[in-house]
Amino acid sequence: MTNGELRHFQTRESLHMLRAMKLAAILAAFLALCHTAVFAAGKSAPIPLQPDKVPALDHAQFVGAEKCATCHQQYFDGWKTTTHSKMVQRPSDKTIVADFTADSPHHPALADVKWVVGSRWKQRFLVEVNGEEVVFPGQWSVKEKKWQPYTAKSDWWWADHQDWKGRSNFQLCAGCHSTGLDLKTQKWAELNISCESCHGAGKKHSETSAIADIVNPSRLTRQRSMDVCLACHAAGKPHGEQKDYAWPVGYTPGDDLGKYWKAFAPEGKQTPEFWPGGTAHKNRVQGNTFVQSVMHDNALQCSNCHDMHNGQHTAMTVKSAATNALCLTCHGPGQAQKLAEPLLADHTHHAATSKGSICIECHMAKTGENSVAAEARNHTFNVVPPAETVKNGTTNSCNICHKEQTTEWALAKFAEWYPKKK
Repeated sequence: MTNGELRHFQTRESLHMLRAMKLAAILAAFLALCHTAVFAAGKSAPIPLQPDKVPALDHAQFVGAEKCATCHQQYFDGWKTTTHSKMVQRPSDKTIVADFTADSPHHPALADVKWVVGSRWKQRFLVEVNGEEVVFPGQWSVKEKKWQPYTAKSDWWWADHQDWKGRSNFQLCAGCHSTGLDLKTQKWAELNISCESCHGAGKKHSETSAIADIVNPSRLTRQRSMDVCLACHAAGKPHGEQKDYAWPVGYTPGDDLGKYWKAFAPEGKQTPEFWPGGTAHKNRVQGNTFVQSVMHDNALQCSNCHDMHNGQHTAMTVKSAATNALCLTCHGPGQAQKLAEPLLADHTHHAATSKGSICIECHMAKTGENSVAAEARNHTFNVVPPAETVKNGTTNSCNICHKEQTTEWALAKFAEWYPKKK
């Protein structure tokens, strides 16, 4: 370091900043190595996707959610309250949240909308071009209540699909938005993320009721159970050279996802999916970030916190995260992983009833972009320190709420409150 640089870092806050930046660089490289190892461990040999060789899917083996409800009414009713059951819907006054009266080039004519996609973060629209369902290159931001362009430039397949009129919904999207999508016929067995998306085709089970004739993720190994979720919640691409399909073609629940899908890993630099330190830079990287976490390392999986048959709480959590009920299940008084401090406010340095004392606001900060920046929660469960912002621009856990304050202010507070944290 030059004398000029030394003079620049003479304040206590700047020294903390420099140390934290060095540690963050080391941590980023370590996380990238660990993440790659976790996704590679125990995986079967990859199968390069050759779309013309994928066998047709027998839709006669699928029975649909209504049939499942005849024996599993409670689960069916719970699923109907989730966003999974409403991912793709027919356009109507009840399903469209976007304002089609707004003067904007980023929405299609309402009469041309065939399907409505999404409603929680953003809403996109499927239209037909030359008989092919495609996604219109505009979207409605639910948070900002305005129309935005949808360019898809951050997606790995964009270079080969720059003309939106040729972006087939069946090739790029519908594999995760429907159940039992068949490449040959470009038809799905059932719309939305339905029962058989996670349990597999159910005809045989509906006839025998035998446990062996249906996939139950709760009876799978932890990795195979997680694969059911990660098939759509871990950003990646199929193996091989093809650039037309952006979902794990050939995967069925209970199988090894790694055979069909190469999940992206942090690279120690900013990518569309990750900030340099490995935190989420966009939505739908829940699996990619979760495998970096101490939660994953201690044998937790998606279903410990999420219930696919329960839309009562945000993000289909088993308990409310907004009230800390979910986190305190394992980190509350009397638990092995309880807080070291006697009072929550001692741990957070915020009033117990304030937003700053809600666990997920710091440990699952909204670092990922969806329709807007800092909207999707990171799943590494690490507090993102202000030093990460200084080093690489990452949204940090402090300034997300304290937007009126500078990063230097957050650095000083972090060093004051957590002097032993690295």
